[in-house]
Amino acid sequence: MPFALLILTSFLSLARAQYSEQPAKESHTDLRLQTVLFSIEIPDDHKTYILERTSGQDYFLRRKFHDEEMIQKIAGREAVRIDRDFASRFLRCQYEIQAMEGKCIVTLRLRMKGEAQDICGKDDKKSREMSTIVTELAKRF
Repeated sequence: MPFALLILTSFLSLARAQYSEQPAKESHTDLRLQTVLFSIEIPDDHKTYILERTSGQDYFLRRKFHDEEMIQKIAGREAVRIDRDFASRFLRCQYEIQAMEGKCIVTLRLRMKGEAQDICGKDDKKSREMSTIVTELAKRF
């Protein structure tokens, strides 16, 4: 009887092991873990600059150019400085600088925490306001 019990126990443990699932690999690009602080899209050049923060308070600059993507980790202080600079320029363009009337050809698409803004080619003041940060981000890549 003990031998039959040993065989039955072995059989059941093998059957359980055969049907148990292995855990799936975790993705390192899970979008729930990354917060996009802002993005700047340049439609004419097919470029996009994105500042992201992970749940671990790491900051990354991402540049997309056609199908190519580059990611660069940056220090927290530097990321906060860039984010504040972008936010002040974004808000200045949105509320202080008057938009030009007429047909609009978008040269910059800005997004910040749920708000979006398109800057037209003929909006010289807005373009100059954002050119400093665009140049700074371009130099990093």
